[in-house]
Amino acid sequence: MESWQIAVSHVAALRGFAMATLLPLCRDKFADPVHGGFFEQLDPATHAPVPGGRKRLMVQCRQLYVLSHAALLGDATGQAAAERGYAFLRRCYRDQENGGWFFRTDEAGEAADRSKDLYGHAFLLFALAYLHRAFAAPDALALAAATYDEVAEKMAAPGGGFWDRADEAWEPDRSIRRQNPHMHLLEALLALHEASGQPRWLAEADKLVTLFLHRFLDPATGTLGEYFTADWAPDPVMGAIVEPGHHFEWVWLLHRYRAAGGAVPVAAASARLFAVADAHGYDPEHAGIHDQIDRAGAPLLTSRRIWPVTEAIKAHTARIEAGEDVPAGQPDRLIAHLFADFLRPERHGWIETMSREGTPKQTTLPGSTPYHLFLAAAEAARVLGDG
Repeated sequence: MESWQIAVSHVAALRGFAMATLLPLCRDKFADPVHGGFFEQLDPATHAPVPGGRKRLMVQCRQLYVLSHAALLGDATGQAAAERGYAFLRRCYRDQENGGWFFRTDEAGEAADRSKDLYGHAFLLFALAYLHRAFAAPDALALAAATYDEVAEKMAAPGGGFWDRADEAWEPDRSIRRQNPHMHLLEALLALHEASGQPRWLAEADKLVTLFLHRFLDPATGTLGEYFTADWAPDPVMGAIVEPGHHFEWVWLLHRYRAAGGAVPVAAASARLFAVADAHGYDPEHAGIHDQIDRAGAPLLTSRRIWPVTEAIKAHTARIEAGEDVPAGQPDRLIAHLFADFLRPERHGWIETMSREGTPKQTTLPGSTPYHLFLAAAEAARVLGDG
């Protein structure tokens, strides 16, 4: 029996958690019935919104993704919440004067931070792709094209890629550059290509993959840089930080890029990323995945978050789909670990982050996390089957 075939029961449980816990939470609890949009955090015991008053663009878009993907998988009970959320998004975040989308509103939808954030715009494009596929949301693809044109014009930076942030009038913050927003922008471009079939999006993805190969990936160590200066040199303070979770995330994305017909060869780079994360990302004493390691693979930050586990699951399923090797027992062991340490189906929730030894550190339910969990569940079920 192939090593991944034993994962079926765990895959079914993970898909069940996605549809029976995550979807109802996003549809019924994260959705704000008074003002519209979605709350940032829920209390894990009562599922009441945690006071805070902010609604970030990224969280709104991740919630819309979950409701849309659930509909594509056969449960469209979140359509009304998605339609209200989409209306809130267009009404409250779109900068009608300067273009682009605001970073954050208050609870009622008044713009509280009018800056432009590349990470948030990436998830805006991602959500629009899924809203179009699931619900034929009005103007979703047109808005995506207009938004990407604005980002390409206003946030393009020297040496390739984009600035991380800009003010309301698009004046960029040049203090630091990160790979992470570009990774999610690649994810959005691939989603738009799948949603529209337009070759434009894959051509733009080619550019980001080229940037990854020439700027983010360190050829000496096979590690992925996180923080850079304005000219793409490693940041003098944080340039040695490596996140195994992002290694796994890129492995999955590069597989999706190859499957979409991307023009840039990436198989060797993907294999190197996977090898580093597989060799150095796991905590051999306490299990789990380190938050941060250095370029040589030594642990830097040994706390554990839930999302790197979901990205490892996606990376393993991607390699299985591509006919590449995965360690024996994976991803079955990863899914079992997710349930043992993080997921709390009986409480309709999860543990967001914990210490190396397993002590919970954040127990509120962030509205950003269902995206990671739902996508991992969907990918595992798509590739491995869940019956």
